[in-house]
Amino acid sequence: MTSQHKTLSAKVGRTVTSTPAEHVLNLLKSGLATTPFCGGIASLMSDYIPSAKQRRLEEFTIKLAEDLSELQDRVKESQILTDEFAFLFEKSFRGAAENYQTEKLEAFRAILVNAALGIDLSEEEKEYFLNLVNTLSALHIRILRFMAEPKSYLEANKIPPKDIRGGFTQFFPVAVPGIELEVIKSAFSDLYQYDLINTDKIIFSTMTSGQGLDLLGDRISNLGRRFINFCTKPKL
Repeated sequence: MTSQHKTLSAKVGRTVTSTPAEHVLNLLKSGLATTPFCGGIASLMSDYIPSAKQRRLEEFTIKLAEDLSELQDRVKESQILTDEFAFLFEKSFRGAAENYQTEKLEAFRAILVNAALGIDLSEEEKEYFLNLVNTLSALHIRILRFMAEPKSYLEANKIPPKDIRGGFTQFFPVAVPGIELEVIKSAFSDLYQYDLINTDKIIFSTMTSGQGLDLLGDRISNLGRRFINFCTKPKL
């Protein structure tokens, strides 16, 4: 064993904690610390990531409290005291800690608000939809929100409705800016496979008589509507 490896082993030996995961983390951090240009990564793991998660959870909690205060007349206290709500609460907070994207954080928050209001969904559906939020990317959620409520989506994202013109190939890059069309089409196909929309990506290459928002029509499936409703904060 080289002297460097002995030093590394000694460092790890002094910081070994009770779980295998923590042991591996300390091993990686110690290994990175021995390489000068990787010191920043070790610092990121030690300082930034934990503090970023804490800030995210603090902001999530504050906004959740604001949401519930706005809707306090509709909150069902008996619903909050159930094992089901406790389960959704724990899973949603864990999701908020692990995801930074606005779309996901808003979805997790809306799930807790809707659960507190006693939304008419079975326990199994709520769990399934919560898992879907974890599975889907922020891009999937953006596309689904745009298709479900295009006018609200455009207003929230400050996109003039007049800019949504032409076929799917023309207006989707406008509605979801900064994303390559092929990536949008792939995510669109995923939503179809999950049965959240009823149109496959072939629509991007299909000639249509209409254009713009008129083409969206009713392309969200019943399942997709129920999912979006559960993941969207109810209006006052």
